[in-house]
Amino acid sequence: MTKTKISYHNFSPQELNRLLQLAVSGNSASFSKLSGDIRSIAFSYFQTKYRVGKLKSKDDAEDLANNVYLTFAEQYHKIESLENWLRRVLFLTFVNWYKRQNKHQVFEFDETYPQNEKSEESASNIDAKKAVSLMNDLKDDKKEILKLRFWEGLKFAEIASKLGKNEVAVKKMFYRTLDELKTQLE
Repeated sequence: MTKTKISYHNFSPQELNRLLQLAVSGNSASFSKLSGDIRSIAFSYFQTKYRVGKLKSKDDAEDLANNVYLTFAEQYHKIESLENWLRRVLFLTFVNWYKRQNKHQVFEFDETYPQNEKSEESASNIDAKKAVSLMNDLKDDKKEILKLRFWEGLKFAEIASKLGKNEVAVKKMFYRTLDELKTQLE
């Protein structure tokens, strides 16, 4: 099994290492050239990730390349093997970004209470004092679910977790309570 020689587009590892040594020794022109090369390599890497659908936009590729550039600017004087450092940082930058994106990506169900035109018209005719009185007369668990849903804006899964109940049971109780209140208000 032969080891293939690595080449970064128009940059040879030997040239990059030579620039790194000069930059570490204080040569600002070498640092500038190497920084630009690192950013170019990083952008090319992330642009490839964009083309295969792993990144959402070219702006993400640009942002990640800038992150690699900033990491290089902070760490260049500690780097022993530029090739190994670059591979590790490119990979870790992408993985960290990907994890953050997937962590925040949530599929949300439409949890709106179905309304028809009749209920929208009657909503303006509701006696607020009577509604508050009826809500105060509800059992504690029903009252808590309504409070968490309407006043704290929690999703059903969050309410279920907070109350130690099943999400489906919380949804049923929520909608049944609304129907019960609606009937009593009519």
